[in-house]
Amino acid sequence: MKPSYNPPSQGCLPGRSIRKATFCLATAVVLMALLVARASEPEPEFWRWSNPQPHGNNVLDMLVLPELSVQVGDAGTVYIQFSDGRWTPVPTGVTNYLRGVALMDGRLLVVGENGLVLSSTDAATFQPGQLSQSANGNWFEGVAASMQKAVAVGDNGYVFTSNDGVNWTKANSRTTEWLRGVAYGAGGFVVVGENGTIIRSSAAATSWTNTTSGTTYHLNRVRYLGSTMSGQFVAVGNGGVILSSVSGSAWTPIASGTTNNLYDVALNDTGMLVVGDQEILFRPNGSTAWSSQVTGLDTNAAPAWIYLSAFGSSSNWLVAGRSGMMLEGFVSSGSDTYGWLPVSDSSHAWIWDVTVQRGICVAVGDLASIQTSLDGILWAREAVPLAPTNTVLLGVGGTTNLLLAVGNAGNVLLSQAGLTNLAITNYIGTNIVVTNSTFDILGLIWTNLPPFTTNTLQGVAAGHGLFLLTGDRGSIFTSADGSNFVAQTTPTLNFLSGVAAGPDGWVAVGNRGALLKSGTDAISWTAVSLSTTNWIYKVRWLGDYYVAVGQNGMIYTSPTGAEWTPRASGTKEWLTDATFLDGTYYVAGLQGILLSSTNLSSWKVLRLPSIKSWYSAFTLEGKLLVAGVEGSILRNPVMPSSSPVNFLAYYHNVDTSTVTIGTNTTASTTAYDLYLFGGQPDQWFQFQSATNLNTAWTTNATLELFDPSGTMYLLHTRDITNSPPQEFNRTQLAR
Repeated sequence: MKPSYNPPSQGCLPGRSIRKATFCLATAVVLMALLVARASEPEPEFWRWSNPQPHGNNVLDMLVLPELSVQVGDAGTVYIQFSDGRWTPVPTGVTNYLRGVALMDGRLLVVGENGLVLSSTDAATFQPGQLSQSANGNWFEGVAASMQKAVAVGDNGYVFTSNDGVNWTKANSRTTEWLRGVAYGAGGFVVVGENGTIIRSSAAATSWTNTTSGTTYHLNRVRYLGSTMSGQFVAVGNGGVILSSVSGSAWTPIASGTTNNLYDVALNDTGMLVVGDQEILFRPNGSTAWSSQVTGLDTNAAPAWIYLSAFGSSSNWLVAGRSGMMLEGFVSSGSDTYGWLPVSDSSHAWIWDVTVQRGICVAVGDLASIQTSLDGILWAREAVPLAPTNTVLLGVGGTTNLLLAVGNAGNVLLSQAGLTNLAITNYIGTNIVVTNSTFDILGLIWTNLPPFTTNTLQGVAAGHGLFLLTGDRGSIFTSADGSNFVAQTTPTLNFLSGVAAGPDGWVAVGNRGALLKSGTDAISWTAVSLSTTNWIYKVRWLGDYYVAVGQNGMIYTSPTGAEWTPRASGTKEWLTDATFLDGTYYVAGLQGILLSSTNLSSWKVLRLPSIKSWYSAFTLEGKLLVAGVEGSILRNPVMPSSSPVNFLAYYHNVDTSTVTIGTNTTASTTAYDLYLFGGQPDQWFQFQSATNLNTAWTTNATLELFDPSGTMYLLHTRDITNSPPQEFNRTQLAR
């Protein structure tokens, strides 16, 4: 019997229809080893994507099945989608790049960096595979399977095969070329790789032979498109190469009309689709002409992006790629042209800085983008009076009454606190009801300040009754009201990218080791030598210390701004921002780096589900957040909410059914209980029951409140044929 798929270890999801009580019970068992009473640091299992949605990991391969879909990518990430449509992360216990995914007789197979092979029978827990000999650090780039055999391929001609998906044996591929993709079909396996390499084998995958491809371009992926009785292998590669073959022996080139690198190919009832670097091409059935879905459509065109995987079904497409970008392609009624819509309306503009004032998060970045959030989970783009083209906002800061956003070419935007009314119209039956709502406009409404410099500005800070801006050519501007700025004389021409206010004055930092100090009036600035030419990128006043971070893993700290202590960070990556939460300092940087320390002396590297570069680190209501390239925002509830998860609604129904076999009739009674829970987003809790208050409580499921509303439904079923119908229920926080 094939193993059935249980939900991922994040718990049952909002809106999911639970058909069996055991559907959630398996989840509770998986998670108990991960949950703690109160987290004191950001546990890697609890990082969640705030932007983009549904996640921001690179989708390097994708498997779409009737009962679930799977995506794999960077930093050991696996995402599972069940019928409710929500993509949920599944802990794998590894940080390796994951490059390929396949299904073998009910077992999920995932391969990746450094010879990694993972397998799962429940889509909730993954176990490492066993290799007959070391992969010697070679990466597995692709995996494919029949019902009886799995094949993983990778660097230096490495081919491993398995009869069960767990134990793997190295095969003689007869090539040392790096292999990038593998497919099963037409009774055999086909492997493609660099320099036009194609090798093939029978279904046994024991003997491999080279096949002439007719190209020297690197081939990135091969798929078998169609049924096992009638189909073809299609390989795609660099330079717009597309090849097809019925058996995998003789290959025919297909002109694509592009020279962009192609990474995947898919088929549906209407035709063939290839995706790649800034490219989506579609060829209808019966035609030899390809149409660009990026530049060739008048409306609803796909954005130019790096697309890495594709899937076709009926007359629809799903494509995915860099930073979690996912698009759906559809044919409108009465049309033969595809339209493309993102799965979510998420911003992918780079985020350079974030500030939190009065519980409002404000993020600024490329394309003159400003985004705001009240919870760090849902983010909204705000209108700004700047042309987005060539405008980059690099810094933001201020007070609870006034915010400033600054960027290139001396652009300065201002947002002031204030209340405004909004009329909300609703219908109750046929009656129109208008409700007036009052809200704060801080961070929502922005105006341009008259230009007072053409220098690029980045540093923004407020304190001692002043607003300070810093930027190119050692420029520092001060203002008492946030509107009228005065240039101050400084002893440097280096770019000043960061500034912070401490108890006794100001510190500004920048390129070539520049560090300036001033008193509270910010008029007289003196240089402080740190004996370094590294760029000191940002400085913050945190927990009684200035913390300055920058190039080559640099961390300096000072209680006064006059004397500085270098700290060994343990990394050479650029460090870009620092923040403080519950007695712990956090420093973020490029290539997914995040450090923590409780004493500023010893630093620990924390694991994140992404290797994106972070340019901002901040906190909100016990959550630690990082933000950076392509709009990426990750959050972790370091200090979980202690408020209870409540029962908001309850519905009970009983169904009795009978089954007759021959002369024997068996009756069974099932209770269906529908619960609506309410709490705080990102809370983990246990749903428990007991038949009376004198017996031990049974944990039915460990759940997470995914939805930003903090609510979720759970359908819990019980066989009550031979047990009392009544029971008590309660929730208990799980961390």
